[in-house]
Amino acid sequence: MKLYGSTNKRSFNTLKIRAALAEARAAYEFVPIDLDKGENKAPEFLAINPHGKVPVLTEGDFALPESNAILWYVAETHPASGLVLPNDGSLAAIRARARVAQWMDFAQTTLYSAYADWWNHALGDAKERVPGMAEKALARIHRGLGVMETVLATRAYIATPGFTVADLSNASMVFALKRRLSDEPLAKYERVRAWYDRLAARPSFASAIAD
Repeated sequence: MKLYGSTNKRSFNTLKIRAALAEARAAYEFVPIDLDKGENKAPEFLAINPHGKVPVLTEGDFALPESNAILWYVAETHPASGLVLPNDGSLAAIRARARVAQWMDFAQTTLYSAYADWWNHALGDAKERVPGMAEKALARIHRGLGVMETVLATRAYIATPGFTVADLSNASMVFALKRRLSDEPLAKYERVRAWYDRLAARPSFASAIAD
């Protein structure tokens, strides 16, 4: 198994998959792709992913792009990891798995979307920055963190009572926010901070951050 990821191994989409693979104790080869040098546009990489984006997980002749799909694949192929609940056909299991998918989507459509807009207008090309858009994006980030704060009042982890790939998906985004925002983003969110601290203390996530 190979993981093609950003040379910045702590880039959130690469980070969360590395943490999931560590959680699953899966053996794999990391293949760094230098986006600044355009290695993702090289013919040999486009043969793996015509979209020209990382990360991509390969296993034999099977190539899977899109970070959340990769997370789900790692979870399903390593059931002993507990990264996603098994599907026993019961309505309870179906709903629990749907909840995990919901929160993986939340990380992408709420936290990442707002973060990307904030980045573009706060740190991106100076000629294209719109300060007002950066402020609105920051407000969306805090709205998302507020939703997480409310949910974490009802359970220890973001999607279900136990740890799943949904936690890794959201924790990688919180890690990015903590790295990039000038103010501590979790200062007003006690439950989110406690949840993130638990995630950061897990050997899998801690090793991915440290590497």
